Amino acid sequence: MHEVALARDLLKHVESRLDSDRIRVLRIDIAVGAAAGVIADSLRLAFDLLAVGTRAEGAEIFINSLPARSRCTECGTIFEFESLIGNCTECGRLGGELLSGSEITLRSIEVADV
Repeated sequence: MHEVALARDLLKHVESRLDSDRIRVLRIDIAVGAAAGVIADSLRLAFDLLAVGTRAEGAEIFINSLPARSRCTECGTIFEFESLIGNCTECGRLGGELLSGSEITLRSIEVADV
């Protein structure tokens, strides 16, 4: 389950952005490409478990799924899909050159001073 490694990296990145020990994280917004292979519920669970005892304990994680885009290696069509791999919308060929959709982006961190 690579979600544990992703949650660990996310927590480390979030905590590195906090400039005071008195800041508590309330909400984290991330965007995840459809071809990244991330199971949202597993990522949330892993983050919740890893965040215990940190300034991010109890933070809500909002995950926005982004479509993936590929270029068909058969006909050159650029197409979008919502899973790990997609079919060309013109010729039906499976796969292609992945153009986007494997990224995971931290969009925002909402904090509260305590």
